[in-house]
Amino acid sequence: MDRRAAGSEADLSRGIAIGSGIYIDEHTHIETVRYPNGSDAMGLLTTVMTLGRPGWTRIVTWAATLLKLLVTRPVTTLRALSPAGWARESMIFLCMQTLDGHLTMKHKRRWFWPFSKQLTTHGDRIPTFIASANDFAIKAAKATGGVPLTSITEILLNIPMTAHCMGGAGMARTPADGVCDGKNRVFGYRNMYICDGSMLSANLGVNPSLTITALTEHAMSHVSPCDENLWDATGTENT
Repeated sequence: MDRRAAGSEADLSRGIAIGSGIYIDEHTHIETVRYPNGSDAMGLLTTVMTLGRPGWTRIVTWAATLLKLLVTRPVTTLRALSPAGWARESMIFLCMQTLDGHLTMKHKRRWFWPFSKQLTTHGDRIPTFIASANDFAIKAAKATGGVPLTSITEILLNIPMTAHCMGGAGMARTPADGVCDGKNRVFGYRNMYICDGSMLSANLGVNPSLTITALTEHAMSHVSPCDENLWDATGTENT
């Protein structure tokens, strides 16, 4: 989600990528994000934000909201929906929560295409949007004279956008409980390490980049020099 002030003289693309964050409640953290000037392709994925419940009724509400804005603020709305200048004029909000959420992925045959196995997901459906975060974006846009935007996939397909995919190959004490040990070594494989977001075994609720960096540095600190490395190590040793 983001807030865009079309036609603004302020260049919001200048500065570090993520400069600040705020907790709007106990579990919800919002960070402001920027992209460098000219990175406007993502603007093609945005549309005006609307409230309501996920499903076809929200599409109707979105269409009504868009029509109202086109009538009351036609120039501003059309400029907000144009990808040109999106990075320079947009304040992006990245929302994360510490609430539990997971998906189980399996290869299986689908009823509509039994000829081959496809990746399927199981588990509680991921929320299409976070109401408190949308409310924050609407208030921010109103306070700064902008237009609140969200992803078009959220409106039309009930699919949210994500910036951080975590878990899937978490750390554990034994192979029965996870994929790698406390030094990022994959159980049962020689000199294979996992050093990305998949090693995280919990939902951090905040940007995981520093956590990933710290755990990777910790793993590298235990890698011996080439001539001293135990090349037949499997990751199961208690060393």
